Amino acid sequence: MSNLKLRILSSLILAPLVIIAVLSGEPWFTMLIASMGAFMGWEWDFMLNKKTTHLGTFLTSVAVMVAFLASSIPSVALGTILFSALFVYIKSKRNAFFTFGVFYVLVPIFSMIYMYYMNDKTSVDVILWILLVIWATDTGGYLVGKTLKGPKLCPRISPKKTWSGLLGCMSFAALMSYLFAFYIGLRGISPGALAGIGAVLAIVSQAGDFFESAIKRHLGIKDSSHLIPGHGGIFDRVDGLLFVAPVVALLLVLQNMGVL
Repeated sequence: MSNLKLRILSSLILAPLVIIAVLSGEPWFTMLIASMGAFMGWEWDFMLNKKTTHLGTFLTSVAVMVAFLASSIPSVALGTILFSALFVYIKSKRNAFFTFGVFYVLVPIFSMIYMYYMNDKTSVDVILWILLVIWATDTGGYLVGKTLKGPKLCPRISPKKTWSGLLGCMSFAALMSYLFAFYIGLRGISPGALAGIGAVLAIVSQAGDFFESAIKRHLGIKDSSHLIPGHGGIFDRVDGLLFVAPVVALLLVLQNMGVL
């Protein structure tokens, strides 16, 4: 089976499971995000050390802890992230790169859980919208970029990505956001406004993609692991989400504070 067929098959299996977990509520969504964090902790350890270490096991365990804490005691979850980063920094003999992984793994985990439990009326819709925007971004980038091709966006980091692909990402994300707002709606946001936000988040998602690609290029590896057939590892599948989730969470916090 070709890599593209494996990729499509994996997506057709995983995407419905993710949506079911989002719609099912507690504890399924928390378990989904906790599992994602645990696998990312393991992948980060293996990418840097080529084996499982005690600090990697610690990061994996903390990812699960943060996921469950963020749903009920978010302040403690944030404190756990900061303490874990300090602990890893000291125990790794001031390895800043490995310590960065603590934030790279745990902040998106916290953001997803925090947003899910932030507002009983809109949180599920927000999470669904985020996921749909990211999936639309990936689809638009692939289809438009492969069809139109053209100048490369950043060949040193990701040789296959083009400017036309970026426009495809933004267009698909904007269209998905518009349709989502039109048929389901997000409180206080018009379809046009949400389409604009979706286009911007497509850029944020692509930044996350480039960032993970840069890390892999620095480490001399192609995939973060081989957990997902056709995709690589968990990092490879959620690289855009790792940037988008904290950005949206921050915007929601600022909105609740009356800043936005």
